[in-house]
Amino acid sequence: MKKNNFLAVLIFACAVFAHSAYGQISKETLNNDKNNSIQTLSTKILSLKTSGPVIRNEMNNVDSSREKSPVLGALLSAAVPGAGEFYAKKYVKSAIFLAVEAGLWATYAVFQKKGNDQTTSYQNYADQHWSVVKYATWLKDQNFPGSGNINTSSDPVTLRAQINQCEEQSGFSHTLPNYGDQQYYEVIGKYRTYTCGWDQAGPDITKNNYETYPILSQVNFYMDERQKANNYYDRGTTTMMVVILNHIASAVDGVLSVNSYNNKLSVQGNVSFAPVYSYKEGRSVVTPYFNLKVGF
Repeated sequence: MKKNNFLAVLIFACAVFAHSAYGQISKETLNNDKNNSIQTLSTKILSLKTSGPVIRNEMNNVDSSREKSPVLGALLSAAVPGAGEFYAKKYVKSAIFLAVEAGLWATYAVFQKKGNDQTTSYQNYADQHWSVVKYATWLKDQNFPGSGNINTSSDPVTLRAQINQCEEQSGFSHTLPNYGDQQYYEVIGKYRTYTCGWDQAGPDITKNNYETYPILSQVNFYMDERQKANNYYDRGTTTMMVVILNHIASAVDGVLSVNSYNNKLSVQGNVSFAPVYSYKEGRSVVTPYFNLKVGF
């Protein structure tokens, strides 16, 4: 009976010792693991703190390599509207500017052709219905100063010189320009002096009433036809002004488009560390911060 009690006491004592030893070992192991974890975390933090600027620099280098030149964007669009936008990868705007440019040039070509065709038309009409010989004959018949030197049988160049001499001596505001010049086709319809050169003019137009004589319907028709040609050319000129404005607008937008493209690449990030007091642990703890900046 005593032997059994002794064994029971011995087993109990061993159990208590074993539990105590195990607890001590477990506590030491836990402390060692905690210390190891702290050392590992510190090493990682130092590693991150060292590599933080490297990460930021790498991001900036990538952005810089992809940036585009606003000056180049402006020059491209100034030369060909839409080219700067295409360079900045703004494909919709690029297509719009290019389409407008093509449409304007097509419009200009249409107006130029219409102006040229209309010019040919009214000049042909004048050549058929206005005669320098008839005009010279009227000057002689009305006995204008210097008209005695006019010979209607002279060659066209000589006849024109004789007419100019008479016009100058008579004090006319204009003299007959060279045949076929733009001014020639203007003055024969614009000034009353040349009314009697038209085939619709009658003998009732004299030296005394030619300035007040009603304008011939034939002359009105001719001047209207001439004005149509001028209107076509004026529209062509206006179109060219719009072409220039389209180049300027596209150049300005080319700069803006490139800047917009570059701003989208403006992404900067860095990692920083700062001590923050932890109430839970009762001490300062190094805390990592990650900063990200994105420009639009």
